[in-house]
Amino acid sequence: MIIPQIPPPFPLAWGFSTKLDDSADLPPVRLSQVHGCRIVGASDVLQEGDGIWTMQPGLRIGVRVADCVPILLAGLVEKKPWIAALHAGWRGAAAGIFRKSLEVFRARGGDLSSLVWALGPCIQPCHFEVGEEVIMAARQNSAWHEGLVSFSPSGKPHLDLQGLLRAQGLSLGLAPTNEGSVPLCTVCEKELLWSYRRGDRSERQWGWIEID
Repeated sequence: MIIPQIPPPFPLAWGFSTKLDDSADLPPVRLSQVHGCRIVGASDVLQEGDGIWTMQPGLRIGVRVADCVPILLAGLVEKKPWIAALHAGWRGAAAGIFRKSLEVFRARGGDLSSLVWALGPCIQPCHFEVGEEVIMAARQNSAWHEGLVSFSPSGKPHLDLQGLLRAQGLSLGLAPTNEGSVPLCTVCEKELLWSYRRGDRSERQWGWIEID
């Protein structure tokens, strides 16, 4: 298990799973993930969405990924713990899943500057070759800067998806000192992590979180 590199704001368990972890420690599947930006409150019913939140202690929630970015959030809403987990691929990032999750937090009285956040292992720009349409979609976001795209020797664009989400979080009011992200590449770490682009079609790791 890979633990976010930031102290949590209240007692909780959280982390990013790997190939080496016991599946018994993982949450039940609560989301049917569709690469969108719908955020839902956790329940025992399978719901379509790519973000899930709860204020219920002992309820383990999470998202499954195999190159996309898992995002974990933890903060206080009227002095009570609030947590969320997000699944962000390039489509979700471009569509604003990060912003929409923070709107859910703020709507309940949360202070963005105190929210702790962590972006988990994902495909890094070293391997994330994309089409021009992906870069065009990402450029529509107000947090975009040209440092988020690089080019291979053949001229193919590579996107820094984790960097794009970090730029979004900071532009939306998250504190850089509250970030505990893990900059591991799912394609590079073949002994540790699953990667769809590397050929893992069914297996997934998790970003999960639970209020103690």
